[in-house]
Amino acid sequence: MKKVVVIDSGSGGLNVLKELYKNCIGFDFLYLADTAYAPYGNKTKRELIHRAKFLVDFADIIFSPDIFVFACNTLTATTINEMRKKYNKVFIGCEPAIKPACEEFQQEDVLVLATKSTLRNSKLLKRYPLSQKKVIDRLPTMIDENLFELDKIVPYLKKNIEKIQPKAIVLGCTHFEAIKKQLKQISSAKLFSSSYGIAKQLKKYADGSLNNSCSFITTADCELLLPKYFYYFFKNEYERLN
Repeated sequence: MKKVVVIDSGSGGLNVLKELYKNCIGFDFLYLADTAYAPYGNKTKRELIHRAKFLVDFADIIFSPDIFVFACNTLTATTINEMRKKYNKVFIGCEPAIKPACEEFQQEDVLVLATKSTLRNSKLLKRYPLSQKKVIDRLPTMIDENLFELDKIVPYLKKNIEKIQPKAIVLGCTHFEAIKKQLKQISSAKLFSSSYGIAKQLKKYADGSLNNSCSFITTADCELLLPKYFYYFFKNEYERLN
């Protein structure tokens, strides 16, 4: 099986990992949650490039992956080009699903929710200069802190989004895929995420193996967060069996 390391700063990349694990067969996945450096959204490009190099080197030592998936829009926008130049590895990034949203809706009707770093560095946003962009840097941390009580975030979402009334919302951070239900409570907008596109890219590297495997590691708070992330990842299967 091909080895794939999926990297994010917290729980957001687990939403991508779920999509990959379900739709891409024949991969040995390692989820690397860089909790020691969370959140990425308030870091500079220089800081994130330095951190990405550390994580790639670290993953290479402990796992020797064939493929790196940056399951974070901020990390992708700020570092992936540098990583591709430096390492002879496959890197798959995470870009906001702006193109499909703009193909279906007028640009003025599309809202992008993202961190400041993603909005500043995304090439797609230069190609599609949307007028509706909302920076909510606190939201990824709030999702991590309320992973199993996400309805607590609804008042914050209402305060930041309800008055805008877009027809489409692009989830420009993988954390935001966890709150699709909560977003639908306050908006009738169609939601666009990037997980499907990542899975489509990864499938190209399948080697014909018929099984998947998955493991988890964090850079801080392992005893606290690993059980939490493991349960979140397998939550639906766990509830079905119990």
